[in-house]
Amino acid sequence: MSSFRPLALASLSALAALSLAACKKDTVVAKDESVESVARKVAASDIKPLPGRWESTMKLAKIDMPGLPPEAREAMNQQMGAARTATTCLTPEQAANPNADFFQKGAENCKYDRFAMTGGKIDAVMTCTQDSTAIKMSMAGSYSETAYDIKVRSEGEMEPGMPMAMEMTVASRRVGDCTGSEDK
Repeated sequence: MSSFRPLALASLSALAALSLAACKKDTVVAKDESVESVARKVAASDIKPLPGRWESTMKLAKIDMPGLPPEAREAMNQQMGAARTATTCLTPEQAANPNADFFQKGAENCKYDRFAMTGGKIDAVMTCTQDSTAIKMSMAGSYSETAYDIKVRSEGEMEPGMPMAMEMTVASRRVGDCTGSEDK
């Protein structure tokens, strides 16, 4: 498969990091902007997550990839509904001043078609392109300074002529102080 598989996983990580914000008084809105530009807007706002140990759970709800070999389809079906949990340590410096890598590592080929964080809600659409393929991701859900719940939908082509549609949920909670045993 193409390099969109790591990009899709990176996008989920980005979503997690991006959504770790709490709405105090600001609204962040963007249209047709780079990941770097949106990161700067969020960093300049009063929308901040609490630093500490965060536990994120991702669940694959749906995947549709016509033309996938049967053994690959079976492997993906076994992942359906299974929860994958990871822990991260969000430092005070990262929480206070996130950069583009904080939001989306490897996102140089991505841009937000639209992005809004306001009143505890997030609504965003991002398009990532590479060579002649594109993936469009929509993200919608709720956030606070200690938790978020987001639904992600991706559509596009993993390779030219290989369409893909996927839905997943990402839920994260601040569970305490960093311990040094978080996932790397």
